[in-house]
Amino acid sequence: MKKIALTSLLAVFAISSANAATNYFVGGGLAMMTDNEHDSSLLLTPEFGWKLNSNWDLGVMANFGYDHHYEGTDDGLYQYGAGAFARYKVAQAGRAKLLLKGGAEVEFGTVSSEDDAIDGETFTSIRAAIIPMVTYDISESFTLYANLNFLGVYAGYTFENEDLGMKESWNMGAIADSNDVMNTGDFQIGFIYNF
Repeated sequence: MKKIALTSLLAVFAISSANAATNYFVGGGLAMMTDNEHDSSLLLTPEFGWKLNSNWDLGVMANFGYDHHYEGTDDGLYQYGAGAFARYKVAQAGRAKLLLKGGAEVEFGTVSSEDDAIDGETFTSIRAAIIPMVTYDISESFTLYANLNFLGVYAGYTFENEDLGMKESWNMGAIADSNDVMNTGDFQIGFIYNF
């Protein structure tokens, strides 16, 4: 699996190097959420990619996050993972664009708990999703974006972890939740720097 991922990444680098018109970009997003129950989450998503043409971007990304759930204990979940994505420009009005972002990633979650039986236990999941995003070009070099995580389609698979009581499971579906749209847990904001 690692060899396939490395070979695919090297192929993308080779194709990008051969295409002189390809532009590189770096960036990342931030999502945070708190609620009345004192639950909170934070997610950082750095990315690196290539503008193949005026409609298509390809890239790789990582994610680092923390979820804290208050239930009278100090339990949390550290999340980290990596994946790849493609973005397609659907529409443009001046400097604003509507894009569809499709991605696939592997994610790990490590439990932080006062319960020694599960503290430090890690589980693994894979997932793919297609979500809309909007961008606004501030200049040729800087672009602001918002991933509209409250809309889209997704599929995922979680591997078994007996210590956490997790069984192997598939999940898939569509998301269309307009409640509390301004909660940045579902409205990830970020920037892109274009080289």
